[in-house]
Amino acid sequence: MGIIYFTEGAIMNLEDFAKRLPKNFTEQEFVDLMNQVIDLKRIVDLPTAERSALFNGVQYLVDFIMLAQEANGELHTHEGHPVVDYGGPFIPHVLVRPEGVEMDRAALETFGVGEADKYFGDE
Repeated sequence: MGIIYFTEGAIMNLEDFAKRLPKNFTEQEFVDLMNQVIDLKRIVDLPTAERSALFNGVQYLVDFIMLAQEANGELHTHEGHPVVDYGGPFIPHVLVRPEGVEMDRAALETFGVGEADKYFGDE
């Protein structure tokens, strides 16, 4: 895999991110390493077309990785439905925010660190 530079000054590619993320990482460690791949703050202010293109690239990676996991027998299911494992910080966007809860722009500043506690407590 080649180096993927999403923004100027990126010092790490996604493959390096995967290798350097500790097994038992904190939300802050996750965000700090992601910020070495892409300047997360800049995403908010990208022009719509660029943010859309970035989304398409990231969604492509999600789809490709899921296919690789499926092909390698690594997908998990619960009651016959596929379960996608995710261990990073919770980002409360419209698709995952509890019903009836208004959007809170705070996650754009915290990058999700501590956000799950606001919505789900100490589950």
